[in-house]
Amino acid sequence: DWHHLEQHRFARRVAGAMEQLVRERDVKALVVVAPPRTLADLREALHADVKARIIAEVHKDLTRHPIDEIAQHLTAEH
Repeated sequence: DWHHLEQHRFARRVAGAMEQLVRERDVKALVVVAPPRTLADLREALHADVKARIIAEVHKDLTRHPIDEIAQHLTAEH
């Protein structure tokens, strides 16, 4: 299914961007927020260096929420 293929490609692109960010900015900790299926794809695609910096995962789709609501969701979770 084309939709699922694109989801996998998206996860690989995000994983690559996260790796670049970790290396360029020496990121020490990451919180990953994504829908469960995307989170699973990300886990498979992430480099070990990036995985080692993940301190929390939030299994939610917050893409349609404004920034202030996202902050509320994250602080309510942790």
